[in-house]
Amino acid sequence: MAEPLGTVNEVAARVGESITATEDVALANSMLKEASAYVRLYGLPWVSPEAAPDIAKTIAVAAAARGYQNPSGLKMERGDAVTLDVDTDYRKGAALTAGEIKMIQMAANTRGRIISVPLTNPERFVATSESWRYPGGSPEYLFMDAEPRPW
Repeated sequence: MAEPLGTVNEVAARVGESITATEDVALANSMLKEASAYVRLYGLPWVSPEAAPDIAKTIAVAAAARGYQNPSGLKMERGDAVTLDVDTDYRKGAALTAGEIKMIQMAANTRGRIISVPLTNPERFVATSESWRYPGGSPEYLFMDAEPRPW
């Protein structure tokens, strides 16, 4: 497995608390590995954090911090006097949001950039039955370089 795109210290800085307990360090590492796998899935298979763009590392750490704060994907938390409703994106663990996926694809240049261009051929043959397409309503200009026609 490739090296995570962030460190436990970066997740701790993002969360705003120190991560020192063995279980918490293991959870943070697990979330970093999961988030890094998602980033590599939607981006490129960056081998090391040094090879990845800054936005890829930032998104991996942000997703890992979300997963660290809510590993079970809880929707709501209630206390004696407080009820916290968790946003949909925070219920996914370390999965990436739609906006993060677009940013990763843009950084990796993997978004589809194929466009359709209509082509016409001005040298194509036009049947005389299509005389309505000619200026003046007649195909006579096709024979201007030849002898005049009797019609």
